[in-house]
Amino acid sequence: MSTKLAPRNIFLIVLAVCLLVGALWYVMRFQARQTEISGLQSELDSVNARVLTLRTNAARLPALREEVANLTTEQQIFLSALPQTANYNAVLDEVRLNASAAGAEMSGFTVANGNVTGLPAGVRPISLNLNVSGQFGQLFRFLRSLETMSRFSTVTSVNLQLPQATSFNPTLESTMGLTVYTFDPTQAGTGTEGSGGTPEAPAAPSTAPAGGTQ
Repeated sequence: MSTKLAPRNIFLIVLAVCLLVGALWYVMRFQARQTEISGLQSELDSVNARVLTLRTNAARLPALREEVANLTTEQQIFLSALPQTANYNAVLDEVRLNASAAGAEMSGFTVANGNVTGLPAGVRPISLNLNVSGQFGQLFRFLRSLETMSRFSTVTSVNLQLPQATSFNPTLESTMGLTVYTFDPTQAGTGTEGSGGTPEAPAAPSTAPAGGTQ
């Protein structure tokens, strides 16, 4: 014996089945597609950002090349202004003249390897230890002359030996450390910038500058 469903019940059953199918389609197809589309959109945004960065860098490339060329030219000008390693005794003469102009006396000096890293190829640091005597004002003027002598030297240390107080302005003994940057053309093409090696200091001049002895 069959039971006929009322049209209203049939409508409700069909409606429930349609809603169930729609819910399954939304969860399994539509929502998954939306997630995939969102992921692809994020990836596309990332790629577009990279493309924009690359285009910006490509547009800056000519300016960067020009800047590198200018820096290379400036470096060559700077290196050409450095005293030649073989003629570094001219720096000693300048130091002696500065001491004399300040009223101090340079009684001696020693030469050693300069311990400076990260220099361009061909640049050789030379460490000088100067023995100088004079009153405080004279030593101060001499120190200022060393600091402003030129751009190729730096004062690394200053030591004062205080004598027994016999006057208000006694003669002081001082040891001053000075690093002089020189240029050796023979190493300009073989060295590498940033090398950590310390080149051997050139031999001291056979005769000391006037006013000082080694």
